[in-house]
Amino acid sequence: MIRIEKIYPGDQLSLDPRESAFGYGMGIFETIQITEGQLQFWSRHWGRLRSSALQLFSHDLSPADESASLEAIKEYYLSLGQKDLVLKLSLIVLEAGPVLYVYSRERLGSDTSSKLCLNWTHPINENAVHVGHKTHNYFENISLLKEAKAADYTDYLRVNTKSEICETSVGNCFFVKGEQIITTPTESGLFPGVIRDVLLEFVPIETKRLLMEDLRLMDGCFVTNSIVGILPILEIVGFSDESVLSFSKSSREKINEAEAILKTIAISESINLL
Repeated sequence: MIRIEKIYPGDQLSLDPRESAFGYGMGIFETIQITEGQLQFWSRHWGRLRSSALQLFSHDLSPADESASLEAIKEYYLSLGQKDLVLKLSLIVLEAGPVLYVYSRERLGSDTSSKLCLNWTHPINENAVHVGHKTHNYFENISLLKEAKAADYTDYLRVNTKSEICETSVGNCFFVKGEQIITTPTESGLFPGVIRDVLLEFVPIETKRLLMEDLRLMDGCFVTNSIVGILPILEIVGFSDESVLSFSKSSREKINEAEAILKTIAISESINLL
């Protein structure tokens, strides 16, 4: 079984800098929402963590590991006495064996701009080794997110090396065109988020590659990740001709429908920690 360690606010963690997890960011993580004592989409998060652990570290997380992890999460959550929490799970493989850390992070302030900016400078490598895995090698993502927010954007809208629309620094993108909802495929180099998977499973959505000329034809846009759920976007800037793509209010109906479905599924797939 894996070793599980709970890290409480104010605790200090000791890690040998010679470990690959420290030196090279060789670890994987999940960020999970806990709302009113409900651990959201646990099976999906655990399944993704398990898949990455097997593919990247050749370590198969067992049902006993899952049960022990859930128990540790419950103990951690109840000890903090909070209703809402952003839970973090990090799995690293040390010389002594695999360790799962259970901890939390501060909830970021809500976005007020709801504006994306196209970023051409740092394209996503759709052929990278870590594509499809949420690794600790996350410096690029966080650096770009901070840069975007400093410029008063919600995030950057990133392209891949083929100039195809991909995703933001920390979320998946969906676009509304008339009655259609469209998102880009995993082959574009995006990270397949849990909320993205839920929507693809329960909402009629077309998956296809999008180029810049396709983007200009869209009527609406929203971003998803496990913490914001669904975030409607008002406009996209950063086009080469300095134009601004503003979205019509009519697209909100399709977005609201997706939000309602997501809320229902979140309730049905939650684990009560209370």
